Amino acid sequence: MAAQRRYGRFVGLAVMGGPLLVAGIVLAGPARADATSYLSDVHNAGIREVGGDPALLQTGQRLCLEIGYGASTGQLESFAVQQSDAEQGARGLTSQQAYELVEYAVADLCPNY
Repeated sequence: MAAQRRYGRFVGLAVMGGPLLVAGIVLAGPARADATSYLSDVHNAGIREVGGDPALLQTGQRLCLEIGYGASTGQLESFAVQQSDAEQGARGLTSQQAYELVEYAVADLCPNY
């Protein structure tokens, strides 16, 4: 009889705890963006922004939005080079830096992509 009570309690806990565990996993927040890693990565790639780190973060966040809207990384790389050349001339981004800018944004700031 004591064994049945323990078994009944165990089953009761499993029945109550299972849905709570599933709900916790489903309702858990999305992965957080890592701004520190992003800034470190782009600085190590030699990428600087006239507006400093806040402008770099804003650029990375805009890249995430564009990816969310369906832009390809190749399109964003081309656009980054064009914008950089238009704003900074010969001091603008190289193709490699544009690639790294987009890739680091995806890896560090766009947790859903």
